[in-house]
Amino acid sequence: MTTAYTPNRYALINIDIFNGTEILKNHILIVEGDHIAEIVPVESQPATIEQVDGQGLLACAGFIDLQLNGCGGVLFNTNPSYSTLKIMNDTNLQSGTTQFLPTLITSDIDDLQQAVNLMEKNIEMEEEGILGLHLEGPFISHTKKGAHNEQFIRQLDEQSLAFLIKHRNIIKMVTLAPECNSKTDIKALADAEIYVSLGHTNATYEQLIECEGLSMATHLYNAMSPFHSREPGAVGYIFDKKLYAGIIVDGIHSNFANVRIAHQVLGEKLFMVTDAVTPAGTNMKQYDMAGTPAFVTDGRCHYQDGTLAGAAITMIQGVKNLVEKVGLSLEQALNMASLYPAQALKLDQKYGRLEAGYYANITLIDQGLDVHRTIQMGKIKYENTELVKNF
Repeated sequence: MTTAYTPNRYALINIDIFNGTEILKNHILIVEGDHIAEIVPVESQPATIEQVDGQGLLACAGFIDLQLNGCGGVLFNTNPSYSTLKIMNDTNLQSGTTQFLPTLITSDIDDLQQAVNLMEKNIEMEEEGILGLHLEGPFISHTKKGAHNEQFIRQLDEQSLAFLIKHRNIIKMVTLAPECNSKTDIKALADAEIYVSLGHTNATYEQLIECEGLSMATHLYNAMSPFHSREPGAVGYIFDKKLYAGIIVDGIHSNFANVRIAHQVLGEKLFMVTDAVTPAGTNMKQYDMAGTPAFVTDGRCHYQDGTLAGAAITMIQGVKNLVEKVGLSLEQALNMASLYPAQALKLDQKYGRLEAGYYANITLIDQGLDVHRTIQMGKIKYENTELVKNF
């Protein structure tokens, strides 16, 4: 990580700029504080302004991960603390990720309260890349529990609903199984402006169309009722209703052809997530998955019985896979990692693009799609010294 001084106002020069729509040549990006002040042609550069040399790299919006359980050797479930969040953010920056939703998987009420209390006390959340909390469970299906601890799975009740709504400023997203919970409660969450994401669900298509308030889907294809000829299931419902959907692009959770098909169907509604756990960004081969021993074999995170237990991928690895394995354009891949998740949370007026007035969250990558430098809220937070030196 870098601790280099960052001027309060500076021009990022010698770069190409992907602004979310097109790649601009011969332009500079001016940062003031934590915002982008303007993007102007090189010849319009102010005479008196400090400069940061972008070394001919491509500047794009910092990546946004809406499902991040852990990384860098830590897991939010195991230790919901400020130090865990800091390690997650520091690890994210190395892969170009500047914003994320710490994700708490199915757990008991004490862990949930601890996570919420922690984030309410952390007044600098936004400065550290934290957009809020994603609760993945515990209101899910036993049949589609995946790696979640079955003993903590429960139905959304009046007390839990009141707690979630009370803390809606912190809890941005809840993954649940619609068929296992009251339609009235699901609508109440949505009315409280908490994003309700269907996931870990065995719902039929008919059960889903009866629900009001579903706006998103968690790790498309995984832990949900599949698409069949006579029963569209959750996957068919997502495709039919064009929900926003996160997808893990590691080639393990979903075949790359299925990622391509989903992109053809959903377009801008499909965004990338990592679903990363403890080993992401490390060389770990064994880890604790919220109390259960888990392993990494050839990039596959799993329990002893073979059940998938999160992922070890980073966002920049996912971008590379989208380009090299799925066949998307670089622009499409970058938007799936930044603009589209911002749109899913209706934050695309300040995150996900490089434009005047947006927060200055910027990732600098080379032609091989390696991250050289990451700027978070206007500050240079990460530099890959070896790449910067040799580029």
